[in-house]
Amino acid sequence: MPTNYDELTPGFEFPPVEYRLEEGIVADYVAVVGVEQTGHVPPLAVAARAIASLGELMILPPGTIHASQEFEFHGLVSPGDGISCVAKVIRKVSRGPIRMLTLEMRITNESGALIQVGRSAIVLPGA
Repeated sequence: MPTNYDELTPGFEFPPVEYRLEEGIVADYVAVVGVEQTGHVPPLAVAARAIASLGELMILPPGTIHASQEFEFHGLVSPGDGISCVAKVIRKVSRGPIRMLTLEMRITNESGALIQVGRSAIVLPGA
């Protein structure tokens, strides 16, 4: 069940989200974005899927803004590889009607090797 903003505290870790980046999904991403296919999943495709997994973990009300993103890339992913993404609340701020979260995502392959670390800042509309 997705979690809402009020239930979150810094340090809260969501359960892992696991998925496979199948060849068809990778081919669609490559076609839409227009990058050259190298035999590996483009790192930003891995990141985009990780960000999308946040919607499976928490309730994001209409008007939510993805304000910033940063990544560290540590390894490559091949089409069909199993991926695990664990998101953790790093910062939670409420100022008047503005609510903001900073989440860190750690992405590993099915062997447990670190692939990416990303931080996302999202701004949620007031309650």
